[in-house]
Amino acid sequence: MKLQINANGIWKNIVVFDAERAPMVEDAAASLARALGRANLAIVDDDGTRRYLTDLGVFRALRGCDGL
Repeated sequence: MKLQINANGIWKNIVVFDAERAPMVEDAAASLARALGRANLAIVDDDGTRRYLTDLGVFRALRGCDGL
C-alpha cells in the first residue's frame, strides 16, 4: 500500500507500508492534513484502488472522479 500526496497535479508517493499498518497510517495522514490546513492525500490499496482523504478525515474511494 502507498500513501500519496498530490503536488501540482501529480500524485507522488510519501511512504509504502504493509496493509496491517493502514489504520495507523490513515490516522497519521489525517492529523498531518489537519496540521497543514489542507492536503490532497490518498492511499493506494494493494489492488490499485485509490482512496482519497475527505474533509471528514477518512479515506474513501470516489467513483468517476480523480479526487481533485
